[in-house]
Amino acid sequence: LLAIGGAALALSAMAASADELTGTISNIDLNRNTFQLEGKTFTASPTNTVGPKLSELREGDTVTITGAKFHAGKAPYNVLTIRKAE
Repeated sequence: LLAIGGAALALSAMAASADELTGTISNIDLNRNTFQLEGKTFTASPTNTVGPKLSELREGDTVTITGAKFHAGKAPYNVLTIRKAE
């Protein structure tokens, strides 16, 4: 039980520190695995980002992304998940 409680606490801490942003994709660069959303540059790793790959998305698609601290540090910001709007 202690291990399960510790894992749940770690996951809740990660979720609390994650930023979420919804917007329209522009300027996809598949060579650098980057894209622009709401005027900011993000990177989506083909092996570590959960959701559709950048090659499956198009400029103009609306997505919701999550990652850590999109407002802090230098761009590109690392995206953890991408969800395409239906």
